[in-house]
Amino acid sequence: MSLSVNTSISALQALGTKQSVTANNIANSETAEFKRSRTVLEEGSTGAVSAKVQPVNTPGTRVNLPDGGLEETSNVDLAQEVTEMIPTKNAYAANLAALKTAGEMEDSVLDLIG
Repeated sequence: MSLSVNTSISALQALGTKQSVTANNIANSETAEFKRSRTVLEEGSTGAVSAKVQPVNTPGTRVNLPDGGLEETSNVDLAQEVTEMIPTKNAYAANLAALKTAGEMEDSVLDLIG
């Protein structure tokens, strides 16, 4: 496989991880004391993309309970999470288009060879 194909495939896997982490954050946004995670995408020496998931340990808002106690809510900001999904979706689509183009180019070369 060509380097561009390997890079696009690794990017698709990393972006899938990023989207999964964001979806998990959104799903648990109403869970008491839930701590959100974030995904950092990194480029390796060969151009491959990897995803590193890191917890975000900022405290959530404390709310008063009817019994007089305090409870910490999750630290998930829904607006931020949904906003972060848009460039992830676009990057995923761009990498799919790059894979499609690489396949079409290989087909053209094979047709020329004959």
